[in-house]
Amino acid sequence: MFRTTILLAGLIGAAAPAAAQRFIPKTALIAMIEVHKASLIKYIDAAPDSMLAFRPVSGVRTYAEQIEHAAIGNAFIAHSAITGDTKLPAFGPADKSYLKSKDGLKAYSIAAMDHAIQMIQGVSDAAMMEEITQFGKKLPRFRALMEVLDHFPWTLGQTVPYLRLNGVTPPTYTPF
Repeated sequence: MFRTTILLAGLIGAAAPAAAQRFIPKTALIAMIEVHKASLIKYIDAAPDSMLAFRPVSGVRTYAEQIEHAAIGNAFIAHSAITGDTKLPAFGPADKSYLKSKDGLKAYSIAAMDHAIQMIQGVSDAAMMEEITQFGKKLPRFRALMEVLDHFPWTLGQTVPYLRLNGVTPPTYTPF
């Protein structure tokens, strides 16, 4: 009986760190955001300056606005999941003049992505497990943060037709 109790205590103790790590490690999320940032820069570089204001049909975002949305999506998801606040800091001028130049769009996108990285770096493992409400749903913070893995590729992928309609071959997307 004593040996069984010792054995069970040892197994529970050994299992505790594995059980505590029930989420994607912060380092993995950060690494993916770095990949997202590099991809976004490639997509900005691929487009001619004249394409920034292009929209394939009325009522949809311009190319620059779609790039902006991809970048701000990661920042918003991280910021709101970690702080509970939906008001983001400004990553560019309020007049959105950054949408008119590739350099401005790059600077904005990098600042937004870096904000997401900084937010995630500051979260403890215990805080990753806390239940929060995001987009009206109660879920663990780690699950809310995993949305960066879905939203960004979906949003960036929508720029592929913009590029093709302008005779530009989209950069190869890679998740690594």
